[in-house]
Amino acid sequence: MTGIEVAVIAAIGAGVTAVGQLQAGANAQKAANFNAQVAFNNANAARLAAVEDGKRQSRLSAKRQGANRAQDPDKLDLLEDNALEEELAFQSIIHAGEIQATGFTNNAQLDIAKGKAAKSASRVAAAGTLLGAASKGFSASKPGTPLTFGAESVGG
Repeated sequence: MTGIEVAVIAAIGAGVTAVGQLQAGANAQKAANFNAQVAFNNANAARLAAVEDGKRQSRLSAKRQGANRAQDPDKLDLLEDNALEEELAFQSIIHAGEIQATGFTNNAQLDIAKGKAAKSASRVAAAGTLLGAASKGFSASKPGTPLTFGAESVGG
């Protein structure tokens, strides 16, 4: 096998490797984007759940306030305090849901960044593979220069 034939085979191998690296990067980005979409969906679900929990809290609050008024309508300061506590409970539920949603959103943004980084890294790796093969092919194309692969020498 001549040095040129070996260089052509090496170039084809490098091309296949480069395509594989690019495909791996694209697949990693697709997986990261899917994970990001799941996290965005979880964030939305957390917000919706918090709103529903808040509505439940408000209904229970209205029932408790009605029961308190029925027991002792003359204690307005106690009723007012209860109303404030109930509103605080409602706001706490909404706030907790928003904190959870923010965490999911941050995870989604991190997944998107990881996907972009994986795709970018695959491009750099593919370019490196092709440049390395081209460099070996160029040095092999010089007359009298043997190709070396490990301990073997070809064409020398």
